[in-house]
Amino acid sequence: MWVLIPCIITAGITGNLMVPGVKGGVIGSKKKRMPFIAVNGLFVLLPSAVYLNYLASEGQLDTVFYTVQGVELLAGFINLSLMFLNIRDGFRIVRARSRHQS
Repeated sequence: MWVLIPCIITAGITGNLMVPGVKGGVIGSKKKRMPFIAVNGLFVLLPSAVYLNYLASEGQLDTVFYTVQGVELLAGFINLSLMFLNIRDGFRIVRARSRHQS
């Protein structure tokens, strides 16, 4: 996590620096999703993973554990869905550029 989180932050910053003024279209859609992905990851997924690790190491596999795990799975599914949408839009941008350059 100590390597992954800075890499994700770096990717977000460089993406914003590459298209600073764009607010609409495909790039605008990607830029609108990124803050939600980041907040969800930092404030739901990361704390959930740490807490679940703690509970599991203590052998406390009770209702709290499974509730937190359910929340984490839902948040993870949402993040993956948003990331796949960003990947799809990234491919659209690449295809549009290649058609435009030809």
